[in-house]
Amino acid sequence: MRDSALSEDIVQEAYLRLLVFEAKPDNTVTNARALLRRISLNLVRDHFRRVQRVPVVELSDTMACPLPTVDQQIERRQLIALVADILKKMPPLRREVFIRRRVHGQSPGEVGSDLSLSPSAVSHHMARAMVDLHLAIQRIEQRGDPVRD
Repeated sequence: MRDSALSEDIVQEAYLRLLVFEAKPDNTVTNARALLRRISLNLVRDHFRRVQRVPVVELSDTMACPLPTVDQQIERRQLIALVADILKKMPPLRREVFIRRRVHGQSPGEVGSDLSLSPSAVSHHMARAMVDLHLAIQRIEQRGDPVRD
């Protein structure tokens, strides 16, 4: 093995497997050296089989993590809590229309038929909900609290 850390890992794993094998009451080892060599060769083969199946990607300090940072996660949670609070303050029908359209992705026709509303009433409730959200976020930003990027 060209990688010294990998070589050390294989040697340690081979000794561990030999000791586990010897510790079983029914097993007796007459040639520990030969068994250790066989275990090591099997571990090396297993390593190269695994490498062929799963490509190895070298880690780099310059490689960016695709996940959001902790700060971004906190900001998103705060924004979600803010929107949830604004939604709670909306009239129930407006909130229901907004949630069905934006969260559940229902069409205006589906929302209208489910809630016995005309298409123009659905549009009116959506527009009012968007204005409510916009005004609430604007008030928070004027106070100087951070809301979004």
